Formats: sequence, structure tokens, C-alpha cells
Amino acid sequence: MKISDLSILTVTNILFWSRIVISLIFGAIILLLLGTDNIFSNKILNTIVYFILIIFAAIVGQIGCFLLRLFFVSKSKYPLVLNIICNMLGFGKKKLTKEAINIDLNNFIMDNKLSLCLYYINNPQYLILSFDKNKIHYFTQEYDWENFKWNYKIKSQGKRDLQLLEYDGINQNNERIKDFIEFEKIEAKENEVLLLFIIHDLLFGKSSSIYY
Repeated sequence: MKISDLSILTVTNILFWSRIVISLIFGAIILLLLGTDNIFSNKILNTIVYFILIIFAAIVGQIGCFLLRLFFVSKSKYPLVLNIICNMLGFGKKKLTKEAINIDLNNFIMDNKLSLCLYYINNPQYLILSFDKNKIHYFTQEYDWENFKWNYKIKSQGKRDLQLLEYDGINQNNERIKDFIEFEKIEAKENEVLLLFIIHDLLFGKSSSIYY
């Protein structure tokens, strides 16, 4: 399989785990070089040094992840989309500019093995979110991308991080609705919902996702 054939969700998974693995490997190398003996006789100084080394290992992991990102982007069929989702997921930051979008939606959906109809995680028969070109259906509400604003957030809740999408749109009854979508309530692959919003935003919306 060519690298260009990898789906965007596969690439984001690789980047997520590569950041962790690179940090762990670098941290392990530092510990092997330093040995098990304390660097200083003072416990507080040792604690500070090891804390700094942990931070440094995390930074190296982030740098390695970003370099790997650049490689995947250079090989991707959809470099702009991959760059956007990487910015949103924290795999480094790269300034992007608005450009002409020449992407066939059907091919994109097939290449990335996405579903345009997503169901409630506790009830596989209950359709919760669907995309129909310039229309978004969430529960019983229908929105048009022309007047749909959205903002992706990660909210800490205890030991877990929740993915949320806050939105402001006008529904089929010409009513302004402000609400949010909780990704964990939707049966979907990791980051699938986010990727669907990005591609529809680029093709039918205001391309606001470029500026994350």
C-alpha cells in the first residue's frame, strides 16, 4: 500500500501514537545515559531535573510528530484537509491560507472510509447526525452551511477529555439555534465526525476551519 492511500483518520492515529512513542523512547534513552544514580545529592534538585527532562522528552515527541506530519502531508491526496485536522488535534501548528478547493466529495468519502449517516451510540437504529451536501441534519433540526457557524473544542471532564462542537445555525423553521454536539454520543470512528465537518465546511461552508 502506498502512503498516499492511507486514510486521513489512519494518519492521525499514527501521529497520535508516534508522539507518545517518540517521547517514551527519548525519555528511556536519557534514563539509560544517566543511570539509576541521582544526579545531585539534593532530592529537590533531582526532582526538578527529572521534571525538566520529562518536559524535554515531551517536546521532542511533539517535534518528531510534527516532522512526521509534514512527511504525510507531502504524500497525501488531500494535504489541505490533513493539515487542518492536524492543527485542530494539536499535531503542531501550521499557518494555512484559503485556496481553491478541488475535491470530489464522493471520492473523499470513499478514500477515507467515512459514513455520511451517523447513529446514536446507545441505539444503532437512531439517526443522530447526517450530511447531505450543503445540508446538516442533527436530531430533528436541519441547517444550511451558508449560515452555519461552528467551533471545535476539547473539554476536560475529570480524567477524560470530551470532544465538543459548538454551533450556531438557522434551522428549517428559520429559527436561530445555538447548541453543541458531543462526539462521544455518536457511533463513529475516532475523529470521523470532525473530519466530516471539515470537508463539508471547505466545500459548502465558509472554510473557517482553515484558520484553526
